[in-house]
Amino acid sequence: MPPTQHGRLTDTEVRVAEQYVSVLDFVSRCAQAIDEGNWYYLKDKASQLAYAAERLVEVAGEAYQQAARQQTRSPRAEVVRQAVAWFGRHYRAARLLHPVEPGREGGER
Repeated sequence: MPPTQHGRLTDTEVRVAEQYVSVLDFVSRCAQAIDEGNWYYLKDKASQLAYAAERLVEVAGEAYQQAARQQTRSPRAEVVRQAVAWFGRHYRAARLLHPVEPGREGGER
């Protein structure tokens, strides 16, 4: 589980973070394909990116509904950001967009 300053993550926070990191993973793989000029790999990963993005829409919708109902604790943005930084620390796009240490530049090329 990622280190956070705000205690345990809720199930919703974990699902949002994990699914978003999945999208960032495939964005990173698409970037790699572009860098290498590997068009088959790009086609394959872009297809997987589309599916991951569709799943993110579903998970984000669940988080939105939970926040709108206000019956349970709403997903906390800073906690989700920290989880994304931790779960995504191995992916170029995640390091760039959500560095583990905010204020420092994230990933390399």
